[in-house]
Amino acid sequence: MHPLQALLDAAWENRTEFSPTSAPADVRQAVEEALAALDRGELRVAEKVGGEWTVHQWLKKAVLLSFRLNDNGPMGAGDLQYWDKVPLKKPDGSYR
Repeated sequence: MHPLQALLDAAWENRTEFSPTSAPADVRQAVEEALAALDRGELRVAEKVGGEWTVHQWLKKAVLLSFRLNDNGPMGAGDLQYWDKVPLKKPDGSYR
């Protein structure tokens, strides 16, 4: 089991208690770490194992929790301006 899995599974069960201003620091950090590992390609929400697709539900929960933990904010790309909860990634693969 991945070190973040138990924390993210527990956070998912209590997700209705969280908002962008009320999430515990450890939950917020776990979500950020999971998303960063996904962005780096170290973890995958789904992968083929032994010819069968396996979905890692705890990572799916981390992605969904991120929507609950982050407010909409102004975003921009060139002349395009909009509001979203997920910042655009930069050309080098980084984000935020």
